[in-house]
Amino acid sequence: MRGLILLLALGGMTACRNEADELEMIRAKALIAANCAACHQVPGVSGANGRVGPSLAGIAHQQIIAGHFANSPETLARWIEHPQRLLPGDAMPEMDLSYEQARSIATYLYTLE
Repeated sequence: MRGLILLLALGGMTACRNEADELEMIRAKALIAANCAACHQVPGVSGANGRVGPSLAGIAHQQIIAGHFANSPETLARWIEHPQRLLPGDAMPEMDLSYEQARSIATYLYTLE
């Protein structure tokens, strides 16, 4: 009986985690639409068909970000948060995003093929 209760509880936790993950993806897409779409193409984000910056499809598989930084989820989030601190004068503007917002965007981008 205890095993059944534990199994049901874990199943409920998984459902909550999946729902939370889905909500996080919706949040990330909204952030991308509001802050990135004018310059970048981003698969899965309505209206994100800009041509100023590079397409962000497959960015998780790129070795370098902005031509200078080793690609990792942490580095990508820092780049999104403060590109001008990392590379002053670069075309990527400061978007006044918090680290949490930048991390959300980076997490979504890392799901793209």
